[in-house]
Amino acid sequence: MKMFSEEWFNAVVDALKADDEFQRKGEGFDSGLHLKVLKDPKGGADKDMAFGMWLPSAEPNWYGPRPDEDVDIILEGKAGTFKEVFAGKKNVVMALTMGSLKLKKGSVAKLTGNLGAVSRFIEVVGSVS
Repeated sequence: MKMFSEEWFNAVVDALKADDEFQRKGEGFDSGLHLKVLKDPKGGADKDMAFGMWLPSAEPNWYGPRPDEDVDIILEGKAGTFKEVFAGKKNVVMALTMGSLKLKKGSVAKLTGNLGAVSRFIEVVGSVS
């Protein structure tokens, strides 16, 4: 299954819904998260892609673009950067600080205030292959 494909995304949603630890750590997060994955042939993406979900329930979720006003948090970056974050090779906070991931909407405080949920989200997403 190719990372960032619709099949992969559906598997991510199922994994997050089934992960008791993520559900527990995500209590109170209550945010629409939208990821914009930018074209990066070296990172495995030959076109821009977007997907997201309401956290922590993962419902509703969507594959494809979404109007910015419909979500609370937008993260944008190259596919290779997201792959490194999901593989645990790059820390998400460092990626944001260094600018390889951009917070296009939302606050860093919301993310860092829910770091347990964010970390578990990354672990679960990284486990889907």
